[in-house]
Order: sequence, then structure tokens, then C-alpha cells
Amino acid sequence: MRTPTVCSEYLVDLLQYIENRGVGAKSLIAAVGFTPEQHLTVQGRFPLRLFEVILDVASVMLDDTFLGAHAGADSSPTAWGMVSYIGMSAPNSRAAFDAVANFSRLLIDHGDVMYSETEDEWTCLAWVVPERKPVSRQLTEFFFTSWYRANKVILDRWCNQREVYFSHSGPAEKTEIERILEAPVKYDSDANMVKFDRHFLERPTRFPHTGIYNSLVQTARSELAKLQMEDRIVKDVIACVVRQLPSGVPKLDEVAAELGLAPRTLQRRLNNTDTNFKCLVDDARKQRSKQLVSEGELALLEISAELGFSDQSSFQKAFKRWFGLAPGRYRMNQQLSDNAIN
Repeated sequence: MRTPTVCSEYLVDLLQYIENRGVGAKSLIAAVGFTPEQHLTVQGRFPLRLFEVILDVASVMLDDTFLGAHAGADSSPTAWGMVSYIGMSAPNSRAAFDAVANFSRLLIDHGDVMYSETEDEWTCLAWVVPERKPVSRQLTEFFFTSWYRANKVILDRWCNQREVYFSHSGPAEKTEIERILEAPVKYDSDANMVKFDRHFLERPTRFPHTGIYNSLVQTARSELAKLQMEDRIVKDVIACVVRQLPSGVPKLDEVAAELGLAPRTLQRRLNNTDTNFKCLVDDARKQRSKQLVSEGELALLEISAELGFSDQSSFQKAFKRWFGLAPGRYRMNQQLSDNAIN
């Protein structure tokens, strides 16, 4: 439910790269329609979709079809900071790649990075994003090249074979992207991933150190938990609304009080998600109405009151909007279905 974001270091590096190529801040702001710095969250995160807008607009302004790859390759290792240090201090490359898979959300909080081993002596490191929220070609190439450059020293030292696959379409001429990644690149693939020889996973890292490694992993887990707090706040708000509905539709300050938060704090945390308080109230009523109608224990008038509706007619209209059927018809269909199964 939280708004997908990127780390602020990515934003700083991208803006610096664009400016170094001749596009000043005023020109970029005029082109994208917003001032990037004003959209940084209190946690120092930047909305992923706005990051994509900057990449796509800058690609046109600079007439650079590989803008994402160029900017990613130019980004500093700072963004990968903690994840890179975990990798360097890990006991072997397998543990280092575990860190990339487990903590990549600290860089781009969207989808998951996963690695798997195949039977043909290859290992695949893939970025899997939700189908309903795909990412742009420029963003994908930015992420992969920034990862590649951050880990280039290790890759060059131990990994002789590597290939890069992108699920999106790209230019027929791949010389430039292959120069940047120093590996064969294939577009229109089944997934966004890097393949490399499996034996690399058992190689030692540059500076293995158990104490430093364990300490950094704990810190990374703590940072990741801060991001995941926004998922929990959505669930907590919905549960709280459900509890308060029998007394009427609750207001934000009433929910905040039950959760032990100041109203402004709750509002600020909801601002970091893909939803808002009004939508969560609607979601709570929708979830609870489906449960109560399906259970069949309460009359529709009682359910209407339980959900905080002023009358049964308002409840019926809302239920039909949510599920496409009047609640009485929905209950009847559920009962017929249950009888057929039994």
C-alpha cells in the first residue's frame, strides 16, 4: 500500500548527472512540472513515479535513448552504501547476493530482487515487479547499471561470464548498452535479470569480517523495518475503523487517538502510502460488509447500522458499488454456492 520510492542518493546523483550534461535545474523543473526536492519524504525518500518522470523527460531533453543506463553507471556507490558494505564483509559471494536480494528495497522500494541457481551452471539475479505496477525502461536500466557498477570490482575479479536480460524492448543497436554493462544484453526477455557463472557464489569477498557483517545486517533490517511500517499503519487504520464503525464513521483524529498517534503524525504516515484516510474508511466498510453479509447471521438493517450507514438504502447502494450486486442477492448467491459444495 505504501508509495514506491527510491533513496534520496539516487535522486541527487540523477539530478547532478542531468545538470552536468547541460540541463539546468530551472529547465528541468519547467519540463517535468515539479520541483524534485519538494517531494522528498521525511524519511528522505523520493516517489518512484516522479523519478521515472525525470528519467523519461531528461532522456528526451538530452536526446539520449540510454539515459537511464548512462546515469546509473555514473551514480556514486553511496546509494548502495550499506548493502555494498554488507557484501564486502560477507563470508562469501552467496551471502553478499543474499544482501542484495534482502535489502534492495532500501534503494528502490518496489518489487523484489531474487536470485536462483539453474542446472546449467548459471545463477540469475532478477528484479521482479508487480504486473499492475510495471516500471519504465529507463528506470530498469538505471537500476541494473547502478547495481553493476557498485559491484563491478567483485564481478571483474571472480566472474568471467555474465549476461543481462531486459523484459522491455530496446533499440536494435545495443553496442552502447553492452559497452556500459560490459556484457551481452538481450531485450524482450522473460524477466529483468543478470546471469553469471554459479561458481562465483562460493568465492570469498574482498574483506570478510563476521562482526562487521552481522552488525550491518542488523542495521539494514532496522532500516527496512522503517519502510515496512507504512504497510502496517494501513492495516492498523482499517482494523481501527472497523472497531469504531458501530458508533458511526470515525474521523481521522479519533482513529489517531486509538492508535496512540497525533493526528498530524498519522496523516504524515498516510501521505507515504498509495491511499488516504477516506479510502481506508471505504475499504474497511467494504471488507466488513462482505464478511457480515456472507456470514448471514445479521439482518441487512443490522449490518447497515454496524457499518455506520445512516439508513439501509445507503448501505445497499454502497454494497452494489463494491461488489456489483445488492447485498440480498449477494447473500443468496453465497448460500446457493455453499449448498452446492455441501
